[in-house]
Amino acid sequence: MVRCAVATVAKRITPKVWFALVTVYLVWGSTYLGIALVIDTAPALLSMGLRFMCAFVVLAIILIIAKGKNALRVTFPELLSSMFLGGLLLGFGIGNLSLAEQYVPSGVAALIIAALPIWVTIFQRIAGVKTRKITLAGIFVGLLGVAIIVLPGGTGPAPGADPDKVKFWMFMILIGNIAWAFGTFMTQRIPIPKDPFVLTAYEMLFGGLAISIASYLKGERFSIELISNMSVTSKWAWIYLVLIGSIMGYGAYIWLLNNTSLSLASTYAYVNPVIAVLLGLIVLNEPVAWPLFLGGVVVLSGVALVVSGERLTSLGQ
Repeated sequence: MVRCAVATVAKRITPKVWFALVTVYLVWGSTYLGIALVIDTAPALLSMGLRFMCAFVVLAIILIIAKGKNALRVTFPELLSSMFLGGLLLGFGIGNLSLAEQYVPSGVAALIIAALPIWVTIFQRIAGVKTRKITLAGIFVGLLGVAIIVLPGGTGPAPGADPDKVKFWMFMILIGNIAWAFGTFMTQRIPIPKDPFVLTAYEMLFGGLAISIASYLKGERFSIELISNMSVTSKWAWIYLVLIGSIMGYGAYIWLLNNTSLSLASTYAYVNPVIAVLLGLIVLNEPVAWPLFLGGVVVLSGVALVVSGERLTSLGQ
């Protein structure tokens, strides 16, 4: 049975919701840096494909141990939905991002993705879902903060990258972001496994397969030499992406999509850029001007407005 959209039914912001939100904020805010560190010495698509495939194996083992041999059993429609979401969100979204970060600084990539709630809201509007004015205000305040961060300093290439390719890959990040927003929107409108971690496992599997196929077509090949050529930093960053970024972060995000509204779940796109830019400054020495800090305050103010709007809706005010 296809589960209907729950976007119109607001859900109480419980401590579990707050914990999941903070997890997504911190973990996904750090994955931009993680990807940049991995692809510094490893093929972009191959490393991300293996990341998701390994995450699937680890999560599948955990689920089977915790819930028994039938833990991964799903209906055929649920399997198809998982394939669609895994291919769209991870296969295209993250695969595209990993290629783009070879040319676009990690912090800038995160800032472009901050527009996610706008695209989600557009899809909701097309579907006839009404949004509170305060939520819309929060979205636009958040985008204003992003503009404050991005506009004054301009955008240069990632270290050692071809500056002529930066604009193209910034555009590709935007396209991938719209695709991710559509997948987010559709998650609550198609039959998916009831257990968010089962859904996460299958999305990892199909997303990893999609990226691996793209990697093979691109000419990337796995070998022992490839592993030996990876720096220690790249190896640890890859492990972090598998265990924390994929399993913990993505699991929390899928749980949010099934336990709160799209608008609230999408607020991670406002907080993540602040974390990503700060990590880029500290670890990669990416240049940062004072507008970043002002923009960060405005971005977080937008998140507060969105959360307030959802709270008012949950209270029926």
